[in-house]
Amino acid sequence: MAGVLLPIAAHAQSYPISGRQKIVFISAGSQQDENLSDISQAAATARAWQIKAELAQLKTHEWAGEYYEGDGEGENISLLTAPKAGFVFRWQGCLGLYGLNYGSVEATSGRLKLLFEHPNQRGIGGFEPELTPVVWGDRHYLIPPGEMHQFASDVNGGLEPRKEIYGLYLLRRGDERKKVRGAPTIPAEYRGYLLAAPITARVSSVGESRTEKQYECLSKGRVTPVILDVGSGKGVKVGMEFYLYSPLKTYATIKVTKVEDGASEGEVFQCIEDAPPSTGWKFSTRLGGGK
Repeated sequence: MAGVLLPIAAHAQSYPISGRQKIVFISAGSQQDENLSDISQAAATARAWQIKAELAQLKTHEWAGEYYEGDGEGENISLLTAPKAGFVFRWQGCLGLYGLNYGSVEATSGRLKLLFEHPNQRGIGGFEPELTPVVWGDRHYLIPPGEMHQFASDVNGGLEPRKEIYGLYLLRRGDERKKVRGAPTIPAEYRGYLLAAPITARVSSVGESRTEKQYECLSKGRVTPVILDVGSGKGVKVGMEFYLYSPLKTYATIKVTKVEDGASEGEVFQCIEDAPPSTGWKFSTRLGGGK
């Protein structure tokens, strides 16, 4: 078997919500064979019991606990971690166990470094080697440093805080029922991405589209450069995400690529079946165009 394509909708609502639905490609005979062996699974189970015993003694801790990320279908990522006993990572999907690893944890400079017992492949079945603990009210997240600006965009968009366990980021189990207060405690260099109120924008210019494979589209996707009528003066930053709210009959997102004081450039991402963007289209950093 060369491989199986599995669409993974990594959100708790109808998919795609944010234009980041995942397509999983799983190939047979990969490095994961060793990681998924009976010996490795037995060792992971033994370590998991050690972690749970330590957690029972800790009761409360700034980052220790059991975390979950996924959609309940093709992507079910769990991380069990404690300061002394280390961590166990599992990725369960439609076809069974995709990824498994375990090891020790080093906590330094506000980050957790995972020291893997087995080789850690990138992509499907692998795991991020560093995580940043983020506290939001009574909630605890573990966010890869490279995803911090996207986490901020998802907070702006209303995708976080989520109301159920399913989501794009590792959240401590049970925290989905807890309240948030103020803003999440993300590192200082990303705090400017968190908005006190949504930014709305209008497309003032449309460039030439190109087609390319996009994860959220089972067929081809369309990418179109545009200019928005808002810029850094309104708080726009490179990497921010905007959502189409007018017209309502199509779905599109914009990723900002360049910012000036009164305007910004970005790329509109759509599936090829949808109408191409035009001047006058309205976008907001809040999904649905909320104020």
